[in-house]
Amino acid sequence: MLRLILVYLVFVCSNFGFSQNNSSIDFIIKNLGINVDGHFNTFTINTEFDADNQLTEILSKIEVASIETGIDSRDEHLLKEDYFHQEKHEYITLQSTSIKKESTTEYLISANLTIKGKTKVISIPVKVQKTDSGRTKITSYFEINRSDFDVGGGSFVMSKTVKINVTHYHEQ
Repeated sequence: MLRLILVYLVFVCSNFGFSQNNSSIDFIIKNLGINVDGHFNTFTINTEFDADNQLTEILSKIEVASIETGIDSRDEHLLKEDYFHQEKHEYITLQSTSIKKESTTEYLISANLTIKGKTKVISIPVKVQKTDSGRTKITSYFEINRSDFDVGGGSFVMSKTVKINVTHYHEQ
């Protein structure tokens, strides 16, 4: 249910404009032992690159109300106070605070992730690759703990771990 988080996230990247039909923020969480997956439909991902084409900043904003899990009643419930409290917290945001280059294509991002009014520092591995079409593909896979953001309360049937997968294509 916290799939929204993924936001967050991740949230990840591009100083250039993007088309959401090319970018995605997907999530998976176990509920009653079954994987529940979903995604966010409305978000922005902005990144900045320096003159050497090195990633220097990531900023992302996800519209909480755009969560989609394939079951409308579940999506509506996720917007309620015990989950994302969308009336009070319309967005999930992610802002990089530092970016460390790990290899020619991999970075480790430290970022502030804000969900439901709570901000936590998270680490996010990011891969940046050129595609055959000349675009830049930015991907990230990471996990967050939903209870860090008070999403889903103290549910014992829902996992605390939310797996987030972000893919973003960026025109150079």
